[in-house]
Amino acid sequence: MRIRHFALVLLASVAMGQAAPNSTTPPSGPAPEKATAGANSESSVPPDAAVITVPGVCDTPAASAKAATASTGKQDCKTVITRAQFEALANALQPNMNMQIKRRLADVYPRMLVMAQEARKRGLENDPQFKEVVKFNRLQILSQELGRHIKEQADKVPDADIEKYYNDNKAAFEQATLLRLFMPKEKQQPPAKADVSAKEETEEDAAKASPTQKADEEAMKKKADEIQKRAAAGEDFEKLQKEAYDAAGISGSPAPTNIGKLTRSQVPVDQRSVLDLKAGEVSPLFTEANGYYVYKVLAKETKPLDEARDEIRTQLAQQRLQDAMTKYQQESKATLNEAYFGPAGQQMPPRGGPQGMLPPGARPQQPPAPQGNAAKPTSPEPPQK
Repeated sequence: MRIRHFALVLLASVAMGQAAPNSTTPPSGPAPEKATAGANSESSVPPDAAVITVPGVCDTPAASAKAATASTGKQDCKTVITRAQFEALANALQPNMNMQIKRRLADVYPRMLVMAQEARKRGLENDPQFKEVVKFNRLQILSQELGRHIKEQADKVPDADIEKYYNDNKAAFEQATLLRLFMPKEKQQPPAKADVSAKEETEEDAAKASPTQKADEEAMKKKADEIQKRAAAGEDFEKLQKEAYDAAGISGSPAPTNIGKLTRSQVPVDQRSVLDLKAGEVSPLFTEANGYYVYKVLAKETKPLDEARDEIRTQLAQQRLQDAMTKYQQESKATLNEAYFGPAGQQMPPRGGPQGMLPPGARPQQPPAPQGNAAKPTSPEPPQK
């Protein structure tokens, strides 16, 4: 039996997330040994072997079905889905779908076939509303397929383009091995006594807190300036980091000062001037919302092309995708009748759910944007009061 038309693709993906409570859902924790064995034996199932059999559902016309029933005493009607057919559906819904999700799809799909057959018996496929939804879903699927195709093409960045970008932007691939000091702006306050509630705090106590906090901030700024000067004079960064935490009243081990090799794009924007320093030089004090930073350059070099290749490919692929999609965004600008829709920016009515006002079965989706693989340094968290 042939697999059903892929017009059910979006509906199947929705149903996967809205399966009835009695659907088979893999339990949390380690999978049973039997389930694991079944998943591992997937490759041993021939492509033409049946993996789903749904009795009572087929494409046999009603007249032929009645004749078959009269001659045999029962209707020999069923839909058989082979491994190849099922995997074609699974890959269309989600490439590289894992076995856990495939099992959920296999639980949902037969019910959809049964309900779809009943809908046809009732003539619902001729309903004007059904036709409008099909028309919209067709447009949506086609636009998603175009987005997927455009992304696939954008990801095919020629090696010549990668090498040209590297040679034209070598300064962007200069990297430095850095040490970093972090000093909080405020001192960590001791926890309040358990027998004193917030309601018992007097206005006088609140008034005293403000000058105390200001004094603590001034003291931490003075300490930060001192530590920066000592760092520039050549003192050990690990020792200075421990001293900064002690001054702030932070217990425990301080953050490591060696943050490794970073390129300019991996350093926070306001601190990128550290890449202009020479090896051995120490930066001035950088003031941020959560504290103060000081850097020291241990060494500088240019990242080799082989190490930068994946980063460049990702960046160029993202730009190619953006350029391609911009064309369709510009072409899709339409003139709306404000007498009907109202002026632009008018308050929209509340949406009925995460799918908004789209017809049932419609799932808005845009082509996934590639993500860079550059790991920006994480700023230490400010001390907790």
